[in-house]
Amino acid sequence: MAKLAFLISAHKDPIHLKRLIDSLPESSEFFIHIDAKSDIRLFTEAIDQPNAHFIEHRVNVCWGSINEVEYQMELIRAALAAGSFDYLITLSGMDYPVWSNSRIMEFFDKANGKIFLQGISMLHQGKLSQQYAKLRFFTDKPWANGTLLSKARNGLREAVSALGVRKTLTIHCPDKKYTLYKGAAWWAITPDLALDVLNQWDNNEHLVGYFKTSFCPAETFVQTVAFNSPKYADRCMLAQGRYKSLTALTPLTFIDYSTNIKILDEFDFDRITKSGKMFCRKVVTGESDLLMTLIDDARKEPGTEA
Repeated sequence: MAKLAFLISAHKDPIHLKRLIDSLPESSEFFIHIDAKSDIRLFTEAIDQPNAHFIEHRVNVCWGSINEVEYQMELIRAALAAGSFDYLITLSGMDYPVWSNSRIMEFFDKANGKIFLQGISMLHQGKLSQQYAKLRFFTDKPWANGTLLSKARNGLREAVSALGVRKTLTIHCPDKKYTLYKGAAWWAITPDLALDVLNQWDNNEHLVGYFKTSFCPAETFVQTVAFNSPKYADRCMLAQGRYKSLTALTPLTFIDYSTNIKILDEFDFDRITKSGKMFCRKVVTGESDLLMTLIDDARKEPGTEA
């Protein structure tokens, strides 16, 4: 039976986080990062399962910055130190499983080392890749997120861009050249890839330095390491041609990106179940309760599992 480690990032709704953990295979281990801006006591008081581990290294998360990669890496580090797993699976604290636990376990039992990480090369993507060519400054600094400071930061970015200064979509490290790949932050990877990604984070200062001024590196760092390695590229899920949408690069999770990630409710049930995805995001206590009840019923009723 596959041994699963769920890597969960959360910042609010401890009630739902407990419901999420309770809904997943109890043989799994859960490694949880709570945003440093949040009161962790609300989560530790709600969740007391022995297989739920709150990591000590906490990050003040700024969306689209390198510190999102930082907490990803710390979750990987905690999982690899805790034991031997077949898959490390990222979730947010606002996700929910659509499949039954038996179906989830069967899926990973039969995965045979396949890596559920999608990516597409950002080379030759034209205007679609322009945001990755701009240098982004101070995105990981909470003090830079005030209205005036944000405007100043964005103005600096545009001024530098107007001078013709661009980031390349290839990264020239001393011993290797990388092509930039994009995907989603929600994936299931094997421990060998997880270890190599963590090693790059810890030891490849040149590579990490590139992503410190890059757009949304939580969607590119792991993909860039994986798809530039012959050891992993054939086991991952490479998308060809033009970049179409982040939806097409999210292998296991149903997400409606149409309104800056829609809060899902009962009216989304049919779309979610017909998507064939293992998880859905995002769900919120008090707004998605009926949806989760419908999913729970489908997960447990013989012949009607999603």
